[in-house]
Amino acid sequence: MNEFDVNAKDAELTLLRQIADEMISNFGIDRDEANGRIRRQWGGMEFRSKYAYMALRHRDAHEWAYQIYYNGQMWWLDGVELTPTPYP
Repeated sequence: MNEFDVNAKDAELTLLRQIADEMISNFGIDRDEANGRIRRQWGGMEFRSKYAYMALRHRDAHEWAYQIYYNGQMWWLDGVELTPTPYP
């Protein structure tokens, strides 16, 4: 298994690693926390089907990083006060 505990092809793992990099860069967290947040979001998932691939790819790494870190809060709106999702 990989660092995210998902069943995925190389392209999907690359995107997951890019999401972790975005969280590290944008939020100042370490790799263990970034990977852990991704595991919490998708651990145990199967990303080898066409539909799972499409679900993962409908956002880029930057958007997923914010979605995961802020747990769906409206991070894209100006002036919104955001609270990171507690970890662990």
